[in-house]
Amino acid sequence: MNFLNRLVYPEPAERLELLRILLVIVTIIFVTYASIALIASTASAIANRISRKKGDNLFARFAHDLADLAAPSRGTILAVGVIPIITEVLIYAQLLQGVSVGVTTYLTISTVFFFFGFYFLYTYKKSWHLETIYTTFQDLASSHGGTLTREVTSDVASFERSASATKRRGGHRSAILLWIGTWIFVGTMRLAFSPRHWAHSTFLSVLFSGATIWSLFTYAVTAAAITSAAAVFFFFKWADRISMMAEPSYRAFVKRYALPVGVAAAALEPLLIFFEIQNVPEAGVTNLTFVLAAVGIFIALLVMLLFYSMMKESGINLGGYAFIGAIFLIFAWAAKNEIAFHHATENQDQVLATRYETMLASLAPPKPPPAMSGKEVYDNICSACHMFNAKKVGPPYFMTLPHFVDHMDSLENFISNPYVAVPGYPPMPKQPLKPQEVKNVAQYIMSVYLAAKKAGKAQYTQ
Repeated sequence: MNFLNRLVYPEPAERLELLRILLVIVTIIFVTYASIALIASTASAIANRISRKKGDNLFARFAHDLADLAAPSRGTILAVGVIPIITEVLIYAQLLQGVSVGVTTYLTISTVFFFFGFYFLYTYKKSWHLETIYTTFQDLASSHGGTLTREVTSDVASFERSASATKRRGGHRSAILLWIGTWIFVGTMRLAFSPRHWAHSTFLSVLFSGATIWSLFTYAVTAAAITSAAAVFFFFKWADRISMMAEPSYRAFVKRYALPVGVAAAALEPLLIFFEIQNVPEAGVTNLTFVLAAVGIFIALLVMLLFYSMMKESGINLGGYAFIGAIFLIFAWAAKNEIAFHHATENQDQVLATRYETMLASLAPPKPPPAMSGKEVYDNICSACHMFNAKKVGPPYFMTLPHFVDHMDSLENFISNPYVAVPGYPPMPKQPLKPQEVKNVAQYIMSVYLAAKKAGKAQYTQ
């Protein structure tokens, strides 16, 4: 995109490597949060719909807590959602500048969907809290009888209807937008390390390719695993308000839905990682790729065992360990993608490094020409008016130089600031010589004179 091209400039090879490391870090942060937001918002919307149809308070409470998990606060959404995805766009724009490929364009489109998805997710979460406030207000109004004005009661009822409508539709809106953003995101990541598709890729071909659909399924399974772990960990380990206030029936309800999803997702991970390796473009396959795949399979099996242990032993909570393990799965995924992208763009790095050197050369001030040697000064300037052994416009050097033997400073001063030294000759004009050139020509003409004197040839004619 043209406006992104104005935000980037060539970088040296060392900074490109740092950008790639930063890309892995921000991807881990963003994908971890975006995965939880995606699955938690979807599950919350489904639970909310079930609660309205069945009138089940457990589903309503579950939907409320999932909304809190997906959107903790505006600052959190900004720090781990919005800023990382914008950083990714800028890094890809930097690494792919000058390349005719739609990675940054598609990633920007994905960012827009994520932004509105996060916005509707936060308003959906707030609607649950507002409904609690309105319920409390109604109880307060009832206890005060008719002391509250009709206008106040009417305004509160209007706000309550608005919050109720947001709660009814907001979860579905945010889930749909986040799914679309995720779809575009994983397709763009796939395109980034598939250079053979760059030349003929279009937005629709990227979205509906088999590789993108497979990557979206793989991403969703990993997202389900990390969200299940996060739900168990944050509901009953981190968030004391939930674990302390939760009655046994609600605790059992949450684990009944979260743990089986976690076990199934973690059990699928090894197979998905195996098939994902088979589909990595040849340019991105390295020994490290297989190492990361093996690590990912091991971690997935470990996470599955943690979920299974919690299912069998209801008294233990290993959600924190499962959550950390799921984050390592995302790390393996992000690192694998970066390795594939790095190998796919090795030539691009060399091009960018060359552009950087060219840019530096264009910004550096032009180097002044080197000082002329003494002979060059004499041949180009002095010889127009002087000869060593005969009169020309000025006196012969063999006549004047004897006065400057052992007085080179005086000779250099005379050349820099000439004056009438020999009557009958016109004054020498000041010459545009550098200090080094003055020194060079003084040494040169003196050396010629001394050599001629030694040979007995320092004679001149008037």
